Amino acid sequence: MNMDKDTLLNIAQAACDAAISNGAEFADVSAGYGSNLSVDLELSAIKSCDSRQGGGISVRAIYKGGTGWSSADRLTVDSAAEAGKKAAKLARVAEPDPDFVALPAPAHQYPHVEGLADTRIAEMDIKKLIECSLSNVDGALAVCPEAVVQGGFSARFGCSALVNALGISLADDGSYIGGHIMAVVRQGDDVGSFYDFDAARVLDDFDPSAVGANAAKEAMKFLGARKIETKRMPVILGPLASSSIFGAVVANADAEGIQRSRSFMMNRLGKKIASDVVTITDNPLIPRGLSSRGWDHEGVPSKPLVVVENGVLKSYLYSSYTAGKAGVASTGHGTRGGGATPSNVN
Repeated sequence: MNMDKDTLLNIAQAACDAAISNGAEFADVSAGYGSNLSVDLELSAIKSCDSRQGGGISVRAIYKGGTGWSSADRLTVDSAAEAGKKAAKLARVAEPDPDFVALPAPAHQYPHVEGLADTRIAEMDIKKLIECSLSNVDGALAVCPEAVVQGGFSARFGCSALVNALGISLADDGSYIGGHIMAVVRQGDDVGSFYDFDAARVLDDFDPSAVGANAAKEAMKFLGARKIETKRMPVILGPLASSSIFGAVVANADAEGIQRSRSFMMNRLGKKIASDVVTITDNPLIPRGLSSRGWDHEGVPSKPLVVVENGVLKSYLYSSYTAGKAGVASTGHGTRGGGATPSNVN
């Protein structure tokens, strides 16, 4: 069964209409359908292969700020309407939330981001992922025959739709292909390990040929590691460490964490939090970007946002809920769970 954008939008709209007609004040619905291929590696061999196709629908209904959720894995109008009805019923018995203001209204324009869907990924055979997985195991073992390799490769293609009771009606296709390898090398009591990966939205950007070999080479460099004296010193961060550190900075700028007094970024807006050389922009409009998107999970248009500029914290990340609570505009970082979703950090 194939599911196009119009069909998904019609199903999502049926769920949204049912939620409102059964007493919800606000409602939004996410629906999706697609295919997924995956290969898992363990102990330098294939552990499992999986090929799936399917979809589902998720309904959020809101009454006096209280939220009710319902979902269904059958993409039919009747099933969607039943899910909408159940979500509304749950919302009416949920604890009211006076901080809720409204869901987003439709925007006049949404950005189009090139290269987020590659139909060639939808047409892939799982044999290609198996070949890719085994070649990376061989690559790691060629570097170090004693290495133990684990990891996996996956590919997916699908269509998603988002509808809300204020008139948002959006749908788009998306694709992803990627894989990762963890190599562990043991020499007596000495252990070295390293993780490497490659991922892309389109096949032309995917080149995993050396992932296994690179993981093994880097793992061997950790053999013979020694403790050093505690002191201040320059540190050179690789891409994985940089992503982890700066990604944590952006995640802690989530307005929900600020409003709940659980982030170290509280009361730091407009203040120095890092070196002058640090500027962080959350940019969801990069063509072919892994986390790029035209809108967030609530239907707010995406746009670049400077989070840190020359070491100064310039903005928090707002969803519709946290923006309404703060009396500001959403920055386009909403999830339907209420939190913020940072995209690419550059």
